[in-house]
Amino acid sequence: MQVEIAEDVVQQVQSLTHIKLKGRDYDFFADWLLAIGVGTVKAALKAHPELTLGDLVMMQFRNRDYH
Repeated sequence: MQVEIAEDVVQQVQSLTHIKLKGRDYDFFADWLLAIGVGTVKAALKAHPELTLGDLVMMQFRNRDYH
């Protein structure tokens, strides 16, 4: 599956390194960041079995100015 990366995400990923990233570099970093994110969510759910993925999403939503 090929996923299009939005320009604002490209800029955020680029801001993490001084190395100028190109096409496949973004693929690698996006995959790596996704793996880190999934691992973090799994660890949070394991540490707090009373929570669900939906709970984590809503915690983030409430702590940001999305509404």
